This record gives sequence, C-alpha cells and structure tokens, in this order.
Amino acid sequence: MQCKTHSIRSGYDGKQCLVHARCCAAPDLLLATAQYLNVEGSDLFSGLFCSISRDHGETWSEFMPEEGLAAIREGDRITVGCDATPLYHRKTGKILLLGHTAQYREGDMSPTGEARKTFCSIYNPDTGHFGQMRFLEMPEGYDRCGNGSGQSVELENGDLLIPVYYYKGKDPFMASMVLRCRFDGENLTLLEMGNSLSMSIGRGLYEPSLVCHQGVYYMTMRNDECGCVAKSTDGLHYGNMHLWQWSDGSLLDNYNTQQHWMTVGDELYLVYTRRGADNDHVFRHRAPLFAAKVENMKLRRDTETVLVGQRGARLGNFGVTAWENGKALVMAAEWMQPKGCEKYGSDNSIFLAVAEP
Repeated sequence: MQCKTHSIRSGYDGKQCLVHARCCAAPDLLLATAQYLNVEGSDLFSGLFCSISRDHGETWSEFMPEEGLAAIREGDRITVGCDATPLYHRKTGKILLLGHTAQYREGDMSPTGEARKTFCSIYNPDTGHFGQMRFLEMPEGYDRCGNGSGQSVELENGDLLIPVYYYKGKDPFMASMVLRCRFDGENLTLLEMGNSLSMSIGRGLYEPSLVCHQGVYYMTMRNDECGCVAKSTDGLHYGNMHLWQWSDGSLLDNYNTQQHWMTVGDELYLVYTRRGADNDHVFRHRAPLFAAKVENMKLRRDTETVLVGQRGARLGNFGVTAWENGKALVMAAEWMQPKGCEKYGSDNSIFLAVAEP
C-alpha cells in the first residue's frame, strides 16, 4: 500500500474548530461534511457544514453551513445532528448523510444524553445542499439509540446495514448492534435488528463500524479501555468477539477511540490510533492515525503505516471511504482540545489521505 496525504484547509481562531470531517465518493464529485466545535464546552457542536471537490480531491470549496441541518430549537432544548458520515447509495445514485443527534439545554456546555436518534439526510445535486434531517423510526424502548461515527454497508439489493449503539433500559453500559434498513430514494425504513454485543467495562461498546470483505462481515467497536472486533456471515448476527490484537497475540494499545475499516485493492486494513508512538502529549493518544493489514481478525505489525502524522491535536474522529480503482480515502480534522495543543504545530487542518495498492 502507498499513501499520499495533504491538507485541504487550515486555520484556527482559538474559539471553534471543525471536527468530524468525513467524505464520500460519488461518480462526479467528492463530498465532505464537518461541523464546528466550541472549544469552551464538551462536545458542544454546531449544525453541519459541507464541502465539494470536483477535481479528485485536489481542491475543495469552503465548508459552508447546511440550513437543512442546522440546530433545532424546541423550548429550552437544542437538538443537533452530529457524528455524521456521508454515503453514496449505489442503488438510487443518491448521497445520504447518516448520523445521530445530541441534545442540549439552553446555556449548557455539554450534551444532556437524554435522547439520541439516527437521522438520514439526502443531498440534492440540483441545489447543492442536503435536505432536512429525517429520523429513523425505532421500536419502543430505543429512544437512546443512534448511528454515530459509523461505517455502513450497502447490500446488492440496496438495503443498508447500519451499525448503532444504544442503552438497553436501565443498563449503564452501551451495546452495539446492526440494523438492516431500506432506502427507497426518499425514506429510510427499519426492516430488521441484529443481535446485541456488550461489555461491562467502562461505558460498554459503542461507535461501531462495519465492512464486508470477501463475503464476511466485520464490526469494530470502541470501548473505554480497548478496541473490539466481531464477525458475521449475514451482516446482522455477530460472534467471535475479541480485543484487537497483533498477529503475535499481543494487544493493540488502542483505547477510548473509534477505529474504522479501509479496503485497498483486495486487502483489508484497520485505521486506528494507539499508545506508544511518542504521543503521550496527545489527548487519549489520538494521533498519529495508523493503518495496518487485517488477517484472521488480527493486525500485521509489519504492515503498520502512518496515514496522518501528529502535531499535538487529536485525530480520532475521522472517516474512511472506498474510492476508484481500489483506492481509499481517509479524512481527519485536527481537534483543537485541550487548549494548548497548537503549540506542537496543529492549526485545525483537515487532512485527506489517499491510499492505493
């Protein structure tokens, strides 16, 4: 695998920074989404912004606010769509944005955690903008369930396998599962729910991402103390879960940070962060951003590659998408918290890494 990385924008005013930068590839454009974070708060997000490239990622438009994805105000509650990932839906030829909601009380500096819903928004190429958020209807008892920072899989018939994490009743630990949904070009409808995977450590298992490789489905999940992986033959029901390891059986020192999948040519890679990379000064060791080849649900240490280097700021909330000719795109924004991380050179740059066979 070879990788070339460049910055598509930079600049930091000391008050807010773009985060959750992710992109998808459609036949005639690359589309990226991100949102601003108020650095005075904890996960205090704006509505969503969008940027377009029509020259294979060399140049990008400014990130502009999407009016249809602005914060929703109802009384003293503010609902924001966040942790979103754009997806090109081959069956309908439409670009979707899948994510979930965070809710705040007026004047609060962090989410309330009271409600979480999976949303879908559709990009209109005629206007160049996304439409209003449409919320996925879930069965009773799943009012704290969302698709956040996840990679979904489109099946041959156009159905989507969407990973979500949620709280089961009064259980204090989050669990992860996969939803099979139908998208008809306008609406996203739940068809079936998979089995639940959980772990009674930290906050449980969350921020799951999916991939299908050589007919087998894999799900990677975040835990406060480790990263976990499970596999499935049907994409809905997962077993054989274990902690991420190197091929020699030693543990990958990833913790409290999401991981995502990358397919380059015929090879499957995991993209992740970890301890032990001269990065003790980085929040939760969330930079640099690495990739390593996956074989038998383990990582080959001799294939580890740095996709995006560290400059003091964390890179852990990132996105990966397949591209043309067996290539993959990885997009990551420098998250400018805690204050002072800029002294190592970070300036809220958004990096695009192009990996090819």
